[in-house]
Amino acid sequence: MKLPHPGSLVAFVIVALVAGGFIALATVSGEGPTSLSIGPYLRRVLAFSIIQAALSTLLSLSLGAALALALARRRFPGRDLVLALLGTTMVIPTIVAVFAVFAVYGRSGWFTQALSFLGWTDSFSIFGYPGILIAHVFLNAPFVARILLDSLSLVPAEQWRLASALDFKPSHIFRHLDWPVLSAELPGLAGLVFLLCFKSFAIVLALGGGPSRSTLEVAIYEALKIDLDFGRAAWLSLIQLAICLTLTGLLNWTLTRPPTAHTIRGLIKRPDARNGSLRILDAVVLAAGSLFIAPLALSMLSGLAYISDIVDADLLRAFMTSVTIAIIAATIACISALALASSARRWRVALRSPRIAAFYDFLPNTLLAVPPFALTAGLFLIVRRFTDPSAAGLILLPLVNGLAALPFVYRSLAPRLLTAEERYGRVAASLGIAGMNKLAIMDWPLIKRPFGAAFALAMALSFGDFGIIALFGGQELVTLPYLLFERLGAYRLDEASAIGLLIVIVAFLLAHASGRLSHAGD
Repeated sequence: MKLPHPGSLVAFVIVALVAGGFIALATVSGEGPTSLSIGPYLRRVLAFSIIQAALSTLLSLSLGAALALALARRRFPGRDLVLALLGTTMVIPTIVAVFAVFAVYGRSGWFTQALSFLGWTDSFSIFGYPGILIAHVFLNAPFVARILLDSLSLVPAEQWRLASALDFKPSHIFRHLDWPVLSAELPGLAGLVFLLCFKSFAIVLALGGGPSRSTLEVAIYEALKIDLDFGRAAWLSLIQLAICLTLTGLLNWTLTRPPTAHTIRGLIKRPDARNGSLRILDAVVLAAGSLFIAPLALSMLSGLAYISDIVDADLLRAFMTSVTIAIIAATIACISALALASSARRWRVALRSPRIAAFYDFLPNTLLAVPPFALTAGLFLIVRRFTDPSAAGLILLPLVNGLAALPFVYRSLAPRLLTAEERYGRVAASLGIAGMNKLAIMDWPLIKRPFGAAFALAMALSFGDFGIIALFGGQELVTLPYLLFERLGAYRLDEASAIGLLIVIVAFLLAHASGRLSHAGD
């Protein structure tokens, strides 16, 4: 009997887990709430979720695009460090980002003190829209800038030489060289950033300022953790799933585009770098961007003096738990992505069925739409029948974190597998190389660096996750983000800053390793 393809098994397991979790959550209570009973509440939550996500997306894309263009035009001491920080902000935990934003924009932060020194007498509150938007832009604008900067670097050297020969003005360079790159990336980035902000949890929970400032994710958490209303949680989850699936359907094209062909080259000096007006504009943009990088640096510096105060058995246990969960989650994400990408390539190239291949491409992206709290709660209701509830968290944490990292890992690996097929597929077919031999001989030399980069990225995303641990955290299961949350709740801010420093250092190292591997030559 012929065994099914590994990618088909992974796809079946993912669909079964998601469907099973939602069914278990929806059927655990006798009857769920009607849409009428939560109508005004739901409208308020939806309105706030959409407005804050739209504003966060607009600000993140605007600042990110401006930063990318400024960094593409300028070379200065410390530029590599800035690029490393841009890569770090996308993987640092949101709970650390909240702490960092408080350090700068809070009541006793240096920004508020600077306003007071300048004579600003009106009070500046970080809670509500200001704090949420600052935190979202702090996390997402550097991510947008890094993606756009990488895309701008792929413009062939021949085009830059032609622009210099034709004496292009800055407006011509933007119209003919920069804008085609930006316009190709911005729609997908807009959908992704909107999706992440729409599902925001820790930032809204900490900076929302009250029940009137809740996203659907926070409302689901409150229904599960505080009210124990599984029916309402299921209803809210289905609404969020429907909205997010629509967004992921629009977003999916960014994962299915063929790999971009580009000329391998060194750094090219752009002709518009000599323009005086652009020099002033870039200086202003880089200064504005530093306001969002500053919280990260300040949060790191504030914890240096208290490292010795946090080194104890609890810290070591939390650190080892976080590392173990991160390794398992990264393994799940990378193996699943490799299997799904292999199946997508098989259906697209060998079996000539692009529609089925599109399903495998779309499946990882749908996980961005799944509410993690609802999925975890549903799976917990299933797992608790077979194991001790205290052990359920150890099972579900790496599983759900691995699924959450899968869309990002898949985007790294799938294009490389297609490239391997384009380069060596016919030769491998003529030699009868297939299965694991094909993976080892044809694919692995081309994907080993992206695989390592994706593994490091998945570890970073899982290491600092605070979402799911908020449901399971306790004396028997403590991770570093949960330990940080406990210290913040107890107002032990010095210890919290040191724990935040440790989390940021690990995230920085993993992001740096991911960046070096992803940009290394094949």
